[in-house]
Amino acid sequence: MDDFEKEYPEFDWKNTPAYKHPGGKDCPCPKHEYIREQINFTKQVNEKGKEPSKVTLKFCPDHYRVYMDEVIPAMPLKYKILTKIALKLGAIQVEQLKYMESELCFYCKFGSGGHDKKTELPPM
Repeated sequence: MDDFEKEYPEFDWKNTPAYKHPGGKDCPCPKHEYIREQINFTKQVNEKGKEPSKVTLKFCPDHYRVYMDEVIPAMPLKYKILTKIALKLGAIQVEQLKYMESELCFYCKFGSGGHDKKTELPPM
């Protein structure tokens, strides 16, 4: 994240919608890095989709809004549709936590810049 802010000192990536970022889907900002992580996670879930499995993503209120309002709309059409179908079928459940439970937030734990950043996704 520090490298991104050094390369683009004037760019306010936090308050600019993902689709207006420089470089489009290849933008190196933390928001697009998170979107790429979510796309890879969706790919893994879809590849394992032969057996019925349920995935519950838990987000603090801030990251819940980012996921629903920015991450899903910024996904390529195929993954956006697959994610919305999985949400409607209940294969993926998105749970909004309270602020005091943010240590359980998927993004805070595993996303770039999270408080307890881990290098791998949680086991399914």
